[in-house]
Amino acid sequence: MPAWDCPPTQALVILARVNTPTDLSAIAYLSSAVRPFSDDELDALLVDARAFNNSVRVTGVLLHHDRSFFQYLEGPADGVAQVYERVKASQRHRGLIQLLSGPVGQRHFTSWHMGFADAPGSALQSLAQAEWLDTRPALEQRASDGPLPPGLRLLTKFWQTWTKGPA
Repeated sequence: MPAWDCPPTQALVILARVNTPTDLSAIAYLSSAVRPFSDDELDALLVDARAFNNSVRVTGVLLHHDRSFFQYLEGPADGVAQVYERVKASQRHRGLIQLLSGPVGQRHFTSWHMGFADAPGSALQSLAQAEWLDTRPALEQRASDGPLPPGLRLLTKFWQTWTKGPA
């Protein structure tokens, strides 16, 4: 029953249940491409992943360097599970290592991003890179406010290692 068809007290309970982040979860993993990706293949991956992740309300970031990928995903547990099943089924990479999986108290990203440790090879990749770079100051601010959650610590460590610069 939609909230607008309920008595006011029941509607508040339904709305509270919809808006509580109790089912948020996160997964972080590392993998290697089976072969180098062309710029067109990276663009296709970017467009496809962004569309699917958005459809299941999953946010996060995928970092790419040489033939390596690091991805941090967050969102509703069922959405994260759907995205991760697609990741595991992909024939484009191997050596998938799940680094963490579990509940999180809040989202850290408002959308899904892709960052490139090397210079982006297309206009689409440059736009994605700009969005990722715009997000990084918020991560740096969180780090200065106190310890980062484990997934964000891994994310910043991989970015720092791959770019040889500050997280």
